[in-house]
Amino acid sequence: MTGKHANDGTRAEVTALRPFRRRLDRRAWPLRSIVFRPARTAAAIAAALVALTAAFGGAPASASTAHASSTVSWHALSLLNGWRSDQGQRNSGNPSWAVKGGVVYLSGSLHQPSGSRYEFTVLPPAARPADRTVVTVYTANGTSGYLDIGPDGQVSVYTMAPNTAQDARGYTSLAGVSFLAASTAVHPLSLLNSWQGVFAAPAYRLAGGIVHLDGSLHQSAPGSAEFAVLPAGARPARVLYLTVYTDGGPAVLMISPDGEMQAYQGKAWSFTSLTGVSFRTATTGAHKLNLRNGWQSGQPGYGTGDPVYTVAGGVVHLSGSLLQSAETSLEFAVLPRTARPRHNLWITTYTFGGAVGALLIKPSGVMEAFNHTGNAAQSYTSLAGIAYPLGS
Repeated sequence: MTGKHANDGTRAEVTALRPFRRRLDRRAWPLRSIVFRPARTAAAIAAALVALTAAFGGAPASASTAHASSTVSWHALSLLNGWRSDQGQRNSGNPSWAVKGGVVYLSGSLHQPSGSRYEFTVLPPAARPADRTVVTVYTANGTSGYLDIGPDGQVSVYTMAPNTAQDARGYTSLAGVSFLAASTAVHPLSLLNSWQGVFAAPAYRLAGGIVHLDGSLHQSAPGSAEFAVLPAGARPARVLYLTVYTDGGPAVLMISPDGEMQAYQGKAWSFTSLTGVSFRTATTGAHKLNLRNGWQSGQPGYGTGDPVYTVAGGVVHLSGSLLQSAETSLEFAVLPRTARPRHNLWITTYTFGGAVGALLIKPSGVMEAFNHTGNAAQSYTSLAGIAYPLGS
C-alpha cells in the first residue's frame, strides 16, 4: 500500500496520463443535487425481492419479446419518446435486459431520429437498482456517454461533452452495461482519505470468481486518490485501468493486485461511479487471446496482464492490455466460438493517457480496438472490466 496520489509518478502508466479537456454535459447532475444516504435498507431489499418474484413467477415472455442464450434470457425493452432500435442499421441488437445471478445486464442499441427527451425506457421492477445509478456507454462518433438509471426504473442517456447531444441520439450502445439488482447482497467497502459514499454506499460482491463493484463516492476534503482496499479474496491478478463516470467527464479507476483502489482525473473527487465495474479474481482461470497484426501484450511494460478471456456463468469477461508498435490493422484477436456475441458490440474502454477508446466485438469473434482522437488505442488499450453475456 503506497497511500500516494496516483499522479505522483509511482506507477508506469500513470506517468503518461494527461488531464481531460472536456466539460460535463450541461444535463449532468449538479453537485447540489447529490443526496447522501445509506446503502440498501432492509425494506428496499424486501420490496425488491417481492418484485423479483413477481417478475419471474408469471408466464414466460413470448418469442417476440425474448430470446434465450445458453444461460441468459433476454427480454425486450419498451422504448419511449421516439427512441428506436438500431439493430437494422448496425446489427448491434435490439435494446434488451436480463437478470442473471443478481446482476442486471443490458444489451442492444438505439437512436432517436426525432424528439428531445433523453429518457428512453423504464426497467421492470426485477431489473432496477437500489439507488440512483450511472454507467458509461459508447455513443456515436466514438464519444463517451452515460446512462442515468433511477430506482424507479427510468433510464436516460446523455453524452459527456458539451454541444454533442446528437452523439447519444445518433447512436447509443447498451453493450457491456451491467449493475447489481436492488435485491442483491453486497459487502461494504471501508473508505479512506476523506472519501464518502453518495447514493448507494460503495460496495462489492464476489460470486463465481467475479467481483462486481457498486455505489458511488466523492472526496469531502483534498487528499489521496486512494479510496479503499479490497480484501484478499476479491483482488485482481494484475493492475486494472478502467474508464468510469465522474462529475467532470470520464476518469480513471485503478485497482491493484494488493487491493488498492484509486480514482483520478476529471472531477473524480466530486463524484465517481463504481457501478458496472466487474473483473475476475486472481485465482480465477482465463484463456489467452492469440494476438495478430502486430498487436502485443501490454504486460511487460505496464504489469496489467496478457490479453485473456474467461466465461463464467454465461458471461464473457476480458482482461489484460495490448498495444501496437506500428499501425497496421484495428483487428487484434479472434474469440473462439464459445465466447462470441450474437451481435456487433461497441464498448468503451481505457486507452493511453486516460483517453476514452472503444472495442468492437463482432459475431465472427473479430475484435478491434480504436479511438477517434489519435492513436491512443494503439499506444495502450485496456481490456479490464469489459464483460458481456453470451447472446448479447
